[in-house]
Amino acid sequence: MTTWFSTMSAERTARSAIFSAILFFCSCSSGAANAPLLVQAHYTSPLQGISAARFEDVLRGKITSFAKLGGPDSPITLYCDRAIYKKFKAAYPGAPMRETDTAADSVVARDRSALIISDIRGVAPHLKLLPVDGQYPWGALGKDYAIDPPGGYPLRLPGAASWDPVKHISVVQTGVTAMTRAFIPAVDRRGDLLYPVRHTMDISSRADIAVTSNEVSFLDPCTYPLRDNLSFCSPTRFFRVLTASGFDVIELTGNHNNDFGRRHSLRTLEMIRKAGMSYFGGGENSDDAERIRFVKAKGYTVAFVGFNEIGPPAAWATKNGPGAARLTMALLEEKVKEAAAKADVVFVSIQCGNENSPVPWKDQRRYLRRAVEMGATVTVSSSAHRAMGLEFYRGRFISYGLGNFLFDQMHTINHRRGMIARHHFYEGRHIQTELIPYLIHDHCRPVPVHGHEARGLLDYVFQHSLGEVFR
Repeated sequence: MTTWFSTMSAERTARSAIFSAILFFCSCSSGAANAPLLVQAHYTSPLQGISAARFEDVLRGKITSFAKLGGPDSPITLYCDRAIYKKFKAAYPGAPMRETDTAADSVVARDRSALIISDIRGVAPHLKLLPVDGQYPWGALGKDYAIDPPGGYPLRLPGAASWDPVKHISVVQTGVTAMTRAFIPAVDRRGDLLYPVRHTMDISSRADIAVTSNEVSFLDPCTYPLRDNLSFCSPTRFFRVLTASGFDVIELTGNHNNDFGRRHSLRTLEMIRKAGMSYFGGGENSDDAERIRFVKAKGYTVAFVGFNEIGPPAAWATKNGPGAARLTMALLEEKVKEAAAKADVVFVSIQCGNENSPVPWKDQRRYLRRAVEMGATVTVSSSAHRAMGLEFYRGRFISYGLGNFLFDQMHTINHRRGMIARHHFYEGRHIQTELIPYLIHDHCRPVPVHGHEARGLLDYVFQHSLGEVFR
């Protein structure tokens, strides 16, 4: 007759063996070694990651509060995605897990106590994927948020969906780039042309695609002070800041590219083409400006669509002259629908009238939500001079403003704070967006922030965000 003691002992031995198999990749090249077990939290979670050891303690019931993981003193509710629930429950029959359909469960999306276990199929953009021992499936989290080469993701579950790095693409997206006014002497004083991006170029250059919203044409001579403080130019030498940062796609929806005349816009377009970059949201004429740009990455097609809402008219492209694509609802619907039919991923950027209010305006919401309804994957209001709120509308990511990136505004803390969005896609599906917070120094240099500074910015953004995820 089997005793209670021997049964429990055998169970502990079996659990230990199973957990050892889950926690550490084997040295072989079998499919199981590429079946990562992933851990997600609520999108607003302050957790920056979790260790494999602490994760085991959560499963064993030794840790029941986020306080033990570096978060708030609040209870943990453990969920397991339906796709792996039976396999994982067999490994940990005593773990207090709830079964869920992670991507579709709105209750889990709102639950700030949630800690969710899944494989890659259950990773959702409205949740926050936690690095485990500093590792994501796609790489290690390095200094100042740069992604370093993979060091061996520590959690796996035999039988879970496999991870194929060829099916993963990352897109880094920034807010306003306007290398003008006080930006010019700030860089010149340092004698280092790349001084502005020394802390961010590893983030942008390591992405599969990197995009920034450049709002100022390049020309010489362009010196500070400018004749008109609201009429912008950027010295030609600063174009190297874009190339050294690894930007592949340049958004041209801004309202300052024609400030010094349309011929400088044409010259800037030629510089972009010669550098092997793509551009969207602006162009040589209205047809070119409105054209969808398709960019390939690892066999996947990413589309970019952009418009300018408010002008002024001199900033808009004409039938025969360069500028930004003028926004109309009909044109937005037409282009986004076409892009969605032809691409795996669709980015839409709109230069909206709201540049400084953290609360999105009515028309701003209407246009960005309509883009989602037409098939946009990621939608951004690119005119914001401060970080603004987010929304997961119909499950799709909207940023109402990432803030200034390479611009000279230093007059308030909100104009100095911004975010880089690093979007991740797997098999053409949006799975995650990391928000990388920074503070602009010396009129020109965004420097990533950590700890309380980072949390203060993100809490401000979440406070002004919309939708059930943020309630």
